[in-house]
Amino acid sequence: MVIVSSAVAGQDAIDRSDPRQMALDVFSGIERGTEPATIALKLRQIVELFRYRCTRVTDYQVFSRRPNITDIKVKCSGDALYGATVASNGFVAVYGGNGMLAGLDRRDAVIYSLDVDGAVDDTSGFDIDRIKEETQLRATLGSEYDYVYLGGMVLILLGIMFVMALVFFRVLRRKQGRKPRSRMKPMQKFKVGFTSEMKNRLVDEGAEIAKFVYQHESGIFVAIGKRGKRRLFLSAFWAKMYARWGIRMFEASSDELEKIELNLPEMAEMVDEGEEVHLPS
Repeated sequence: MVIVSSAVAGQDAIDRSDPRQMALDVFSGIERGTEPATIALKLRQIVELFRYRCTRVTDYQVFSRRPNITDIKVKCSGDALYGATVASNGFVAVYGGNGMLAGLDRRDAVIYSLDVDGAVDDTSGFDIDRIKEETQLRATLGSEYDYVYLGGMVLILLGIMFVMALVFFRVLRRKQGRKPRSRMKPMQKFKVGFTSEMKNRLVDEGAEIAKFVYQHESGIFVAIGKRGKRRLFLSAFWAKMYARWGIRMFEASSDELEKIELNLPEMAEMVDEGEEVHLPS
């Protein structure tokens, strides 16, 4: 008489005719902490019960556990991943086998791997030795990448600080160079402003360099905001920022516009502190 001790050989001795009993065996076995090899045997029979192919269970994972129902991922040799659901009332269902299930991930739960004889070959559970080994391996393989990552983060922070400092000093310089407001005095020099007709002409004669941004040959950029207001800039970047996001910064001042010679004398007008004074015809 030959006694076969292999766990795989014992799979044929399981009763295939009672799926309810097999579901209860798997559910209770998981709850009681039965040997993984025994649970793998019953999982194979459950998969075959639903007319799926399963030559041998190589891995399985208790994916989800609830008070009365348990979801299991089952990997058979040479086949895609199966999903099996068993309940405390004998309910059983098998699905998958066509790639619809995501792969085994040890972050979800422990993965039990079985060898050819059906015994547990390895598990993905964390212990002190495994954590120590993986930490040392990660530190050895990732040392040079850690320096690259650290250097990149430092460069990004320096770049952000540089941009913030540049914007701050430009705003500070603009405020310091601004002349104090004062009431109009007799014979005070008026400033040159732009009428709506003049802005329309700048747009018509300019070239569209971006959406709602026009560049005149004199070097002025005209940006049209979301509400249709036209603003004048000496920088294409800030003109685009106003047209796209409505950020109004570093708009061309009246002093800067006075230095630009425009061939539009018939549309010029005299303004002081925002009040328009038209030239006599």
